[in-house]
Amino acid sequence: MSSEYAPGSYGSYGESGTVAKNGAGVAGLVLGIVALLLSWIVIGLPLAIIGLVLSIIGFRRIGKRRATNRGVAITGLVVNVLALLIAAVLTTIYAVAFGAIWSNGGGDAVNCFLDTNGSQAAVQACADTYRLDLDR
Repeated sequence: MSSEYAPGSYGSYGESGTVAKNGAGVAGLVLGIVALLLSWIVIGLPLAIIGLVLSIIGFRRIGKRRATNRGVAITGLVVNVLALLIAAVLTTIYAVAFGAIWSNGGGDAVNCFLDTNGSQAAVQACADTYRLDLDR
């Protein structure tokens, strides 16, 4: 029994004969999603930058008619820009917080612990000293 709508037949409704392809756009979208999930740690920032570059390459390939799935490239651009903004803001907050902690005695505490040479009494003395300084 044959059917005019059998798989692989020509002229089916909705088929354009081309396969959606855009490797750079897809890679950019995947990196954007991963960067968005990891944007709360510093690794999200470089992933978002790489994903944004790949999404731009994918979008430019569409303009040159070498790629066909424009929606993937646009979604990759949006997701990567969002991940880049979140990661940049959080990285800035982390850097400012680390700088404030370091300049308010954190550096001295680290040096104290590094100079203990494994002595438990020296480690306890550092802990007692800097616990008092932090409680003020």
